[in-house]
Amino acid sequence: MKFAMPILMAGLLSACTSSTDPDVKHHFIEDGQPHPLVILLGGSEGGNTLAQPHFKPLMDSFHKHGMSVASLAYYGTPGTPQRQISLPLDDIASRISKLAEHPGINKNCIAVYGFSKGAELALLLASHFEHINHAVAVMPSHVSWNAVKTLSSEPGWQLNGSPLPYVNAPLLSWHMQKGVVTGSYTPAFSAALDRADTKTLNAARIPVEKTNGPVLLVSARQDEIWPSYYMAQELIASLKKADFSYPYQHIELSGGHYSFNRDVQDQVNQFLASTLVNECQ
Repeated sequence: MKFAMPILMAGLLSACTSSTDPDVKHHFIEDGQPHPLVILLGGSEGGNTLAQPHFKPLMDSFHKHGMSVASLAYYGTPGTPQRQISLPLDDIASRISKLAEHPGINKNCIAVYGFSKGAELALLLASHFEHINHAVAVMPSHVSWNAVKTLSSEPGWQLNGSPLPYVNAPLLSWHMQKGVVTGSYTPAFSAALDRADTKTLNAARIPVEKTNGPVLLVSARQDEIWPSYYMAQELIASLKKADFSYPYQHIELSGGHYSFNRDVQDQVNQFLASTLVNECQ
């Protein structure tokens, strides 16, 4: 068993980042007219996975509905931090603002669209920056978590120079290590939520109700990575409690973390076409 620990830890710490991935990949509609912009944010693997060629059909799908799109890396590429530790939300929001300065973009209509860890980031950005006024979060979280792939407990994000409070799901925990073998990490995150006291949970909660526009959540009832269905329900509860004035929707999938498919993407595009393209000016 003494040899198992290094193997498990190597698996947990390994990152699928790529030094050849671009920091950002533009896929704008070039017709001389300003269009809404959708910013894609990948998961905890880092790099810019969504910029890779096999995701071009995803990018193309936005054009069909009149939306320009860009895939944005937030760590693990040459021009971004190499680790997801205390990443400044301000810097990421500023990069999005610069993309919106393109003459082919309607800077009043900006959506962030994140997957998993990127969904956590998308909701944080939409909650804290007014120029980001639509949020799509696929397999989301209702709280900020510790930085991924670190042995010590570190904050994942910072805002205005201060680390954001977070719920800690330790890498060196039985549940997390067991997940390497079973393929299910949800028990580790559920245990962390159960262990956290009310003060911690309230401090780490993402203030989704402060979003300056519509919110779409997609979660999975059988999520094996983290409890996205439960966390999406918590987000919806926050919106209801605040009597949120913008449209919001929760798409519930019966499968697991990777059950997102083309049909679900079509639903996302319909939501964005209605709220980002037709309503946003």
